[in-house]
Amino acid sequence: MKIRPMRKKIGAIGFAFLFLFASSAYAGAPKAGDMAPDFSVVSLKGEKLELSSLKGKVVLMGMFHICVPCMNQALEFEKVRKQIGPDKLQIIGVNTHGDSKDDVAGYLSEFPSPINFPYYVDSAMSVNKAYVQRDMPTVLIIDKEGVIRLRSPSLRADQLVALLKKLL
Repeated sequence: MKIRPMRKKIGAIGFAFLFLFASSAYAGAPKAGDMAPDFSVVSLKGEKLELSSLKGKVVLMGMFHICVPCMNQALEFEKVRKQIGPDKLQIIGVNTHGDSKDDVAGYLSEFPSPINFPYYVDSAMSVNKAYVQRDMPTVLIIDKEGVIRLRSPSLRADQLVALLKKLL
């Protein structure tokens, strides 16, 4: 009869250990208020981008894989792009899963409507590693000084526009 309380204790200890392990695995992830780690990626057209080159602009960045939630978020970014001009906001999508240019291009061609913001490929997965990506997709808003102002999973266009207008 004392086995049940012992199982509960073991279960609680196991849960606590799992929580601590999972928390420590992402402890180094840049968060709101931190400087955005610089990175270098290549567009599907072969153009190189370094995040540091966008200093002075507000950046809306999506860290994406080839998945439906990421497609939905990219389509929300496109709605934002239509509401806020490129002179005030730089929107970028980055495939952080290490997929090939051909795979990403094929994926983008399957969208129900085209996206008109730059989409980059990070075959080395350096962005994924630098940002300790755990949510798919991950949405970042980076201010003009290069400080992360928001790190979140998916957000609707209206939510993003409201947040961005405060920084523009």
